[in-house]
Amino acid sequence: MGLRVRDLGRCAYAAAMRVQDDVLMRKMEGEADDCLLLVEHDPVYTLGRGADAADLCGAAERLGLPVFRVSRGGGVTFHGPGQLVAYPVLTLAQGGRDVHRYVRRLESVLIGVCRQFGVAAQRREGLTGVWVDGAKIASIGVGVRRWTTFHGIALNVSTDLKFFRHVVPCRMPDVRMTSLAVELGAAPALAEVGVAFVDHFRAEFGYAEPLGETRAGA
Repeated sequence: MGLRVRDLGRCAYAAAMRVQDDVLMRKMEGEADDCLLLVEHDPVYTLGRGADAADLCGAAERLGLPVFRVSRGGGVTFHGPGQLVAYPVLTLAQGGRDVHRYVRRLESVLIGVCRQFGVAAQRREGLTGVWVDGAKIASIGVGVRRWTTFHGIALNVSTDLKFFRHVVPCRMPDVRMTSLAVELGAAPALAEVGVAFVDHFRAEFGYAEPLGETRAGA
């Protein structure tokens, strides 16, 4: 089984979800290869299965941003320019059907990416995501349908963090968000971080050489 990577570029959230849903359906219908979607979203708030709409604190109306309630785990989060979002659509194989282990493996990928750029990220006991000195740099919210994964991760590269301060992110009122730009003083290019993510993802999940990649709009 191989991994096909699709880079959607800068994309509205609804359009990206249509692509993800199509890939997910084809995967559940028996398509052999797994798929990794990369995207940079237009500004949007999303609410996971565990989200309380009150955690938006009226931010969507004040800031004029769209809101989507989606079937991933977790609470409220922000997606926007300067943030690497990745949606792996893959089958959790027989014997590996452990969603918690899958999430820990995504954390390992993100920790590896951050460290490649000189940021010492780590897990926090009892919490999901990746952290730098107590601040959250990457969020994870996944869905699984018929043992096929969808939704995924968001890594703050040069994200405008003010959008997180208007809401209660991840159901954590006191959470502090950070980014590679904040930690390094200057952000690496989003495309460069995307390449690193794909490399670490392939290594963590044991994929061979690329099957070929399609770029934005494909």
